[in-house]
Amino acid sequence: MRLWSKSNKSKKVPSRGSAGGSSARGSSGGSAGGTLGGSAGGNSAAAAKSPKKSGANATPVKRYLILALGGAVLITLIVISTLAILSNINDAEPEPSIETQEPATIQEPMPELTPEKTPEPEPEPEPEPEPEPDSEPRNPLTGLPMDESLIRNRPIVISVSNVHGALPMNGVSMADILYEMPIEGGATRMLAFYQDATEVPKVGSIRSARHYTVQIARSYDGILVSAGGSPRAYSDITALGVPHLSEGSRVQYRDANRVPGRRVGHVHSVVLTGELVERYLPEYSFRKVLEDNYVPGLVFIDDGTPQAGAEATEVVIRYSSGNTSTFKYDEAAKTYTMRQFDSDFIDANDDSRPSFTNILILKTSITALEGPDGGSGRRDMVTTGTGAGYFICGGKYVEINWHRENITAQFRYTLKDGTELELGRGRTFIGITPLNMEPTFS
Repeated sequence: MRLWSKSNKSKKVPSRGSAGGSSARGSSGGSAGGTLGGSAGGNSAAAAKSPKKSGANATPVKRYLILALGGAVLITLIVISTLAILSNINDAEPEPSIETQEPATIQEPMPELTPEKTPEPEPEPEPEPEPEPDSEPRNPLTGLPMDESLIRNRPIVISVSNVHGALPMNGVSMADILYEMPIEGGATRMLAFYQDATEVPKVGSIRSARHYTVQIARSYDGILVSAGGSPRAYSDITALGVPHLSEGSRVQYRDANRVPGRRVGHVHSVVLTGELVERYLPEYSFRKVLEDNYVPGLVFIDDGTPQAGAEATEVVIRYSSGNTSTFKYDEAAKTYTMRQFDSDFIDANDDSRPSFTNILILKTSITALEGPDGGSGRRDMVTTGTGAGYFICGGKYVEINWHRENITAQFRYTLKDGTELELGRGRTFIGITPLNMEPTFS
């Protein structure tokens, strides 16, 4: 690049030998200075002789200095500009690529997983000890403790009158099981069961047997005691092989004074005593102990109250339109006491009121007995098969079913769901009623 001005063209260019020419060929900085210094020292005489020429040489030097400084500034500006451009290029964002790219899949951040704590193993519960088998000898009719020598005895089953003129009865408060069922004329008869009759002071009044009382006695492998019986009863006694002690046997006698303070009629005077049973029963030839394969059909527990039962603090059992038995629950004693004929049911031996832990009501078909034995309005009763009923204990009642496979089998009892019925330990009252007679509970 030429930086000369137009005035330079009109002036004569210095020759090669002059000091000005040496300055022009030197560098724009240090060489020019050195040349000028040399000219000033070595040619002082010439300068003195030619002042005009010396001034003319100084002017080009100044121009060279100005041009050198201007070039340096220009170069500096160029360098600075270049550096600035390069800096801007480095700071600028890169041009976006024109290539088509699939959108990136945005992954949601995974939730931070808290490691589950491994639960410490729970200590295994100690197994509950299995209840030890009840080794205590118990009465098979009540579930209560009893001398072991007595539990395999055949029970004594006594047919007892229950008409108003025969009351009060003797010995019923000591019965392990007491049945009541209809007979002819709208009356009822009772069966009193004793696993150990030797302890009973007196039982009466004893009356005649019916064929269904014989069948019930057979279901317990019992020894039947009665004062006579119907023709069908005697037929079943023989057919079923039931031991029978009738009026005239050594264990019975007549006692018109069996009720303290008054005399009873001849028909209501037959009684049995435990003393006579203990003395004379061994003399009879029939079997005195239960059959080897006999397993008691009743199951007992300490508290037989049905948990799902309805309230039954008062129970009325109906045998006919004019014959009922009413039971009231004693919360303190956990037992039921009985009333009939508008009076308390009393044991004449000690004026006590018989009480019962359990009440069973068995519903069955009861009809007029046909044939030669059907005279005097005698009844027939179905005692086999399956039927409905009720169980009452602890102030509550539930519906049940009764079962008996055949005429020699025991009665079995189940809840409606088929579970075996468990009775409370203690005495039991069993009422057998016609199908059309419903009990009431309150």
